[in-house]
Amino acid sequence: MTHSLHREGSLDSLEKDYVLFIYPARGFNYKGSAPKVRRLVELLYQAGPVNMIPTSLRRNMYSGVTNEEILDSITIEGTRVYSVFNDREKLKKALMLIKEADEGISIMVSGITDRVRELAAEVGIDPHMINLSLGIHGRTDRLPPADIREFTTMCGHGVVSPHLVSDMIRRVKTEKISAFDGSVLLAEPCTCGIYNPCRSAELLREKAPLYTIDRW
Repeated sequence: MTHSLHREGSLDSLEKDYVLFIYPARGFNYKGSAPKVRRLVELLYQAGPVNMIPTSLRRNMYSGVTNEEILDSITIEGTRVYSVFNDREKLKKALMLIKEADEGISIMVSGITDRVRELAAEVGIDPHMINLSLGIHGRTDRLPPADIREFTTMCGHGVVSPHLVSDMIRRVKTEKISAFDGSVLLAEPCTCGIYNPCRSAELLREKAPLYTIDRW
């Protein structure tokens, strides 16, 4: 799965951004996977993800669903779960719990490659493959500015609008909304559940003073 590989930003910012997928694979661990996936999600909750979405529900944590509704939706064989953590130690705890549970379901982690490899070594697991982003090619002149892409690339399907990001920066700048509440609004449309509102709030607080408002 590669839609989580294109997140942009500074090293300091990306060190607070780790994506974890629970992904049953056809022909390997797909059959009878629903109760195992549910158990793994229960373990993830113990570690404290800042966003999550199951394919059985298609609604993330900021769309008005409860943790119980997410768990109760995981009854379909092959349900996949996408989540994101804002802290290295939270991810480490999640991986340790998953390893101990040993449910035999495929797990994928996205983050700064060196940091993820360090975590894997600390937990005692050996990644069997690594996917790397080769960057953006083509009509890059049509992309939003780099500071806006730090927000938009946190949604793997690109449904967080650059215009919405700009609007949230203006609203935070003019104190019409808090940085976290603005980030919740940005997270709501994310259909892959890996938009990190905690990192987003830090980015809004960082970017807002750099912008000038000529009208409102």
